Amino acid sequence: MDLPALAMSRPGEARVQSEAVLKGNARPLDQTYALQAIGIVEREQGNLASAIAAMRKGIAISRRNVLPAREADLQASLGTALSFTGRRALALSAFERALELSEGPERARVFVRKSAAHLHFHEFTEAYADGSAAAEILARVGDPTWEARARTNVSWALIGWGRFAEAEDQLLTAQELAVADRQDYLAAIIVQNRGDLAHRMGDLPRALRLLYEARGRYDELGVFPPEVVKDLSLVQLAAGLTEDAATTADELVAVLEGARDSALRRSDGFIAAAIVHLAAGNAGRAADLASRAARSSRRQGHEDADRHARVVLLRAQAAAGAVTKRHARAAAALAAELTDRYASERLDALVLAGRLALATGLPELAEESLQTAAAGRRGRGSALRRATGWYAQALLAEAAGDRRAMLHACGRGLDVLDTHALSLGATELRARATVHGSELAALATRRVAIDGSARELLRWTERWRGSLHSLPWPEARQDAELTAQLGRLRAAGGLIGSHADEAERRRLEERIRRHVHGRDAGAARTAPAGTAGDAARTESRRRRRLEVRELLDALGDRTLVSIVGLRGGRFHVVVARKGRLKHVVAGVSAAALDEVEYAKFALRGAAVAADAVAGVLLSAAEPGLARLQETMLGPAVRELGDGPVVLVPPSTMQSVPWGALPALRERDVTVAPSAAAWLRARTSTPPADRRVALIAGADLASSGAEVGVLAGVYPDATVLTGDDATTDATLAALDGSWLAHVGAHGRYRGDNPMFSSLELADGPLTVFDIERLQSPPYRLLLTACESGVGSPTGADELLGLTTSLSALGTAGLLATVVPVSDAASVELSLTVHERLRAGDDLGAALLAARRAAAGARDRATAWSFLALGGA
Repeated sequence: MDLPALAMSRPGEARVQSEAVLKGNARPLDQTYALQAIGIVEREQGNLASAIAAMRKGIAISRRNVLPAREADLQASLGTALSFTGRRALALSAFERALELSEGPERARVFVRKSAAHLHFHEFTEAYADGSAAAEILARVGDPTWEARARTNVSWALIGWGRFAEAEDQLLTAQELAVADRQDYLAAIIVQNRGDLAHRMGDLPRALRLLYEARGRYDELGVFPPEVVKDLSLVQLAAGLTEDAATTADELVAVLEGARDSALRRSDGFIAAAIVHLAAGNAGRAADLASRAARSSRRQGHEDADRHARVVLLRAQAAAGAVTKRHARAAAALAAELTDRYASERLDALVLAGRLALATGLPELAEESLQTAAAGRRGRGSALRRATGWYAQALLAEAAGDRRAMLHACGRGLDVLDTHALSLGATELRARATVHGSELAALATRRVAIDGSARELLRWTERWRGSLHSLPWPEARQDAELTAQLGRLRAAGGLIGSHADEAERRRLEERIRRHVHGRDAGAARTAPAGTAGDAARTESRRRRRLEVRELLDALGDRTLVSIVGLRGGRFHVVVARKGRLKHVVAGVSAAALDEVEYAKFALRGAAVAADAVAGVLLSAAEPGLARLQETMLGPAVRELGDGPVVLVPPSTMQSVPWGALPALRERDVTVAPSAAAWLRARTSTPPADRRVALIAGADLASSGAEVGVLAGVYPDATVLTGDDATTDATLAALDGSWLAHVGAHGRYRGDNPMFSSLELADGPLTVFDIERLQSPPYRLLLTACESGVGSPTGADELLGLTTSLSALGTAGLLATVVPVSDAASVELSLTVHERLRAGDDLGAALLAARRAAAGARDRATAWSFLALGGA
């Protein structure tokens, strides 16, 4: 009978068939299979009492009818159910009885289930011994399916000991066995387990790749185990994909709420979903899910899960403002009670206890909790775990009044996260992963903003800003699979004005993201030879750090203005000018975003309106622009001097129309993601071959008028217009060029910034395409709508077209922060090119274009452009 096996894959069908057997005149043998199947279904639903009753009834029938093999199998199933209730002695007794009644392969199968029960009780030595013994017997008798299960148990025992490489070997062997025996469901489970192991090892690209593969295998089989969704949501969260993780977590909750056979999974699933929503800023949702998980755990007698759920609940309550001594003591108590099963969450509980204790005047409890947590900084765990340990060490030092030790701990934690970033092979993941350093960066920056020098504040701001520009860039040029997928996306109709099925487009986009997220980081463009770990350690030491003296020397008559917004506070500004640094405090940071949006709204309307209407809109915007200037710059305006200005704003403020601010309209202004990025761009060497590329995109109302004019100015330029302006031709023209101009419609994708694009003859040129360039253009002018807009993410990063180009090495970019009319941008483009040919850099050329703007609409258009970079 296949009913017990059916109970694991299709429980509803197994129950119907089993009940039909029991209602009929079935043989005792068949009755035992039916009762075992019902017991398994009840067990998986969390109805452990009913499960145990069904197993025992089957055992009784087996004894009456002298069916020792069936009794042995049922005793093993009973042992599994009893282990879930926490009754260890009774569970092991059932397994011993099963072993007495069985021999040969059947005895080995009992050992497999007994091994799993030992794992449930965290008895790794016993689990390893039973699993290994079973695997040896099953290999000898030629039972690949049960041998695969035995080796899977052995792998989990090895994981419990931290012997990850050996565990991976066992899982690979188990997967080969399952595939060879055509056990597709078991193979999918093993692939999922390998994904979980990769997560524990800190290899997030491989974890994502394996979990996506496992989910695909389950989909092909028509099954949907909640565990794979739970694992995926947690890995997405670790990778910084918070929005994706929240969507996956909601999918998990929906599955668990709608499936009666998931009670045993509900607690862990709700806990995972609560953790994700807490990280996404949804404290209320997290608290609700954690409370439900705690109730479900208590009903099932899962004490560890109950404790874990209560830790997450305390974290959610603290995020919502519940900071009391009672909460501090509760967090510390739960941290002490949690077992190694939740080691990472135990660390979170200790840090929570320490923070709450510091805030509520419990210094002894704070010291005890943070000291225990700080030990994790030197452990063998993942980079994120070690970074949390360094954060605990920093809090401990701050509480002790040891400023130097606190800053040292913050720096070491950020170093660990550099290594973590280098393990990721996708730009998006690297940008988003910086979120894990937000607390470390904020702690250090707050301190130096209060009592540090301007030099120290600039150094610390630079330490965590612009990581994409400071770390080696992931390799994408030789990714044939990515190239093919992008081609399919264009063939499906593209991203702009497409009549392709929306669901198909989304499916293709998601396939591309999954492929890129799972890409190994070993192919970083400047990565040295050797192991991935060696490469990460070496490259971490090669992070481009800002040398303040070098910066001051390179500025010359320029003034650099670095702006940082402290959480819930004011903007702090460091002004670097004439070899000196000065720290000033500007306006309240919370007030800036509304002003920015209003300014962009006014410019958006004025840039496409008739001149009279544009003048009215600009006049109405003047008070807001003045307020925005006061908020962002404050007294720094008086420190700007007469020369060019380099602005380094927070990522959330990079798309401010800086040229529209009253104090900057008559200045040569460039914007950079970091001072180090500006310095690199400023000191980069232009290509010896002064090759020019001119590209006119599809469907421009101006018919790419400026490109035709510019073709006469640059007679040797590569000119692509009409059907010739394809993606491949454009990339070839851009690669290694000295100057490039692209007049094309653009689309900023706030929902998915890596698909922000320029529209060409055969479809969109996305950020993923840009990353395929071997050598980006030295200077690039983009007259596309919103080409300068990016998505703020992570600690202080941007994702978008211009970010990728500047990080790849483009020294100067011209781009817009709002949509502009194609016609109005023609004169601006011609003026900018005229000044570039005369030897100006982009900032000076854009200033000339602002001064040349005659009417209000032309002025609004000029104000909407930014000069980015340093050339």
